[in-house]
Amino acid sequence: MKLRLLIGLLLFFAIEARCKVFPRDLRMWELHGTLWNKINFQAVSKSKYLIGNYPEDYISGYHPLRNEYAKFGTKALRGSLFIFGFEICSSTFLYYSPELISKWDKSKLTLENCLNNFKRAYSEPPVIDNDLWIVNYVGHPYQGAYFYNAVRSQNASVLQSSLFCFGHSMLWEYVTEAFFEQPSIQDLIVTPITGIVFGELAHRATIRMGRNGFTWYEKGLIILINPMYVLNNGFKSRPLKQKSGD
Repeated sequence: MKLRLLIGLLLFFAIEARCKVFPRDLRMWELHGTLWNKINFQAVSKSKYLIGNYPEDYISGYHPLRNEYAKFGTKALRGSLFIFGFEICSSTFLYYSPELISKWDKSKLTLENCLNNFKRAYSEPPVIDNDLWIVNYVGHPYQGAYFYNAVRSQNASVLQSSLFCFGHSMLWEYVTEAFFEQPSIQDLIVTPITGIVFGELAHRATIRMGRNGFTWYEKGLIILINPMYVLNNGFKSRPLKQKSGD
């Protein structure tokens, strides 16, 4: 009995030491049915370490992500609903903003012209637009990051989130905005590519800041750089859930 207890303690401190040296290599937390199930789960969940499947789809032990173990369809549906709401607000803003910003000739925005614009989007190639640089190279990367984190903040993988971002970037150019102008070459490239990069950086920064709870200034920063995380998860911690069937 004493020998078994000694071996158990040695294993415990060996893995604990490994966690402190390599805090991001925590796949052992997923070994359900092993010695780790004997440890107080609440104590682990409030530790400074993260749990999950690093580095592809890690989550914060103290702030688990919504729908973290749900099917991707559930994550995509929730993310798309938020995105469609965002696009309605964006289109309304652009419609009522000065033409210097939107580059839309509002005198030509009749129903007939809008339908013709939509048809032309599929019969002619995209063009290089003349939008303000802040719209093309600040607004669209931010939009792409919003698309990306719509599902990444629900623990979707990098690949899933990237494909989701590309899909919604195409929908924006060839559905929402196609009624008003020809699809833009810059937007088709800049929105998804920079959105994926900035979106993943924002996601990782958010997870790191949430390890031990968010300070007031971290909350303000996350609202700015990763609003989809806030919409999906908020800032309150929730009980940790294991994968169904484990």
